[in-house]
Amino acid sequence: MREFTQDDAIRLIAKMRSFYGKKFADQWSGVDPKDIAESMVECFQGLTADDFKRGVTKMMKSSFCPTIPEFRAWCEPKADAWLDAHEAWAIARDSIEFGTGRELTVVWTEQSAKAFERCADLVATGDKYQLAEAKKIFVSIYERLVTEAKDQGLKPVYNVSLGVDPDQRISAIKQAEVAGFLTGPETQLQLEHKQTKAEIKAETERYQTTAQKAIAELREKLKLKAPVNKMSDEIKEVQAWELKPDSEYWPDPFDQRQEYIEMHKADNKKVPMAVGGGV
Repeated sequence: MREFTQDDAIRLIAKMRSFYGKKFADQWSGVDPKDIAESMVECFQGLTADDFKRGVTKMMKSSFCPTIPEFRAWCEPKADAWLDAHEAWAIARDSIEFGTGRELTVVWTEQSAKAFERCADLVATGDKYQLAEAKKIFVSIYERLVTEAKDQGLKPVYNVSLGVDPDQRISAIKQAEVAGFLTGPETQLQLEHKQTKAEIKAETERYQTTAQKAIAELREKLKLKAPVNKMSDEIKEVQAWELKPDSEYWPDPFDQRQEYIEMHKADNKKVPMAVGGGV
């Protein structure tokens, strides 16, 4: 595990200063940047690269300028801490596509899943008023379920619910690892055999090409001819009746009734009753 160094601290200070501007300047007013860096090095020992990445990701989304201990808390995995209802709602809301109801991949706790089940239909409608109502329902149920879990001494356990979009599935699982909901090995296990849309298409085409090649080789070994579509214009066998000129066809019994009757009489054939021949 790589140690957090003085150079790392200086880069982090520069990043925080650019992100928070006056908030950062006011918070650390009168403190030597060298002292800030030394405190960071001391406080951040034991954090992994993934932990540090988690903290920076949180910082990119927060308007709150953290102290050094608060930034470390952002870095540490949240596996042992329950999300508050609003954080849990932000995750659960993305389990289905707003307005279509299409299921998406999400990593959440059993409590989140149960709470969202009670309001999922409202989210699927795509109505902003019903979405607000869904959040009220979710928050109420989630807070009750988490309180019950805490009373039993339970810790949050995160589960992966797979959606239909292959690309979003991979992205959601990787984001869950950054957030600390999944460990590295758990993430690798979840991503095993998961493919993007482009990979699925490429593999399908590869299998088709392989299959076609195998079939061609088998035909060659068995001395078989490739299947032929006998109805294609190039090789279709022309029937005798298709070569007759229009003048040789029987007249239409209804559009050319009289001609039809006369032709029957000329051939000494009975005229059908439906035509009105009566003969």
